[in-house]
Amino acid sequence: MAIVSVVVYLAMINLQSILMPLAIAILLYFIIKPPEQIIYRKVGNRFVSYGTVLVSGILTVYLISIFLYDNLSQFVDDIPEITAAFEEKRQKYAEADLYGLEAIFSNSDIISDVASPENIEAFVIAILGSLGGFLGIMSTVVIFLLFIVLEEHTIAKRFNSAFPDSYGRAKKIVSESTESITAYVVSKVTCSAGQAFVMTIIISPIGFDLPGWFLFGILCFLLDFIPIIGALFATIPPVIIGFIMLEPVSALLMLAMLIGNQQV
Repeated sequence: MAIVSVVVYLAMINLQSILMPLAIAILLYFIIKPPEQIIYRKVGNRFVSYGTVLVSGILTVYLISIFLYDNLSQFVDDIPEITAAFEEKRQKYAEADLYGLEAIFSNSDIISDVASPENIEAFVIAILGSLGGFLGIMSTVVIFLLFIVLEEHTIAKRFNSAFPDSYGRAKKIVSESTESITAYVVSKVTCSAGQAFVMTIIISPIGFDLPGWFLFGILCFLLDFIPIIGALFATIPPVIIGFIMLEPVSALLMLAMLIGNQQV
């Protein structure tokens, strides 16, 4: 058993470049299936329904990427201003009477390691670098997705020809499993998008107007797919920037709203 586990593990590592796009393609299939079914019931043509969903998805990602790049560029340009505000706040609290806690702010190395704007910038760029690598394999993902879509109905016919006695039971199992998986994926995407949207509104110019507000909203959506800790990681950078750029009362109010958004 141990040998089999090692072999499977090594195979998965070596086949990562194939398995990852395949997994993403399967996830995308379950995401696009509900809207595709709605369009299909209206037009009665699979080519039109899938084409509409895929083109709409590609255009949406393209428009978001343009706005994301612009917001990221603006955030990088604002780093010197954030750094200056960070040093001003650190100096202010280092000179204040905080019952001994001012010693923490007096040590610039400790504070810089925890909450420096440069570390936030490095964290954001690292995440987006991984996202850029993900976009680099999208051509492979699209190919897998096309094969899944094309095989969606023909595979059932081939299975019926090969195993006519088991077709009815297998069809029922697959249908129920597909519905359950689709429901979970759609609910997860919807919840993540909802939390990201609310967070974006809170830190946008409508709310507290933090630098990189759209960028952190996108990160919130992406990291929320990581169970438990993903949403926490997405909240930390804007909270740190909020305590740097805002007054303490406003920063605490923003923190309470962000925590409330993650707990709902």
